[in-house]
Amino acid sequence: MAAGWIFAKSERSDKVAKRLQLMAQRYEALEKRRNMEVEGYKTDIKLLRLRLKDVEKQLFKVTLNIGPDQDLAILDAVRQGNKKTQKFQGELSLENELRIG
Repeated sequence: MAAGWIFAKSERSDKVAKRLQLMAQRYEALEKRRNMEVEGYKTDIKLLRLRLKDVEKQLFKVTLNIGPDQDLAILDAVRQGNKKTQKFQGELSLENELRIG
């Protein structure tokens, strides 16, 4: 009877050890994924900041050269910048969906 109890106890202990190992592996994989996501977000933020600086520079150049006939040119430049921004937002959205999905 004692041998059966010891066998059951060691079997349970093996199951718990395997489960603990599996949970540790899952946690490690989750930690890796989180780190990669953070790295991706930092890269995205860096790119957005660079693009924002470019837009600010363009806006500054446009405001320096404003003349009475340049309203349409300014509107066109803003429209083109808006198209680029929307395209970039779409790319980020797709990238985010790929990461999540």
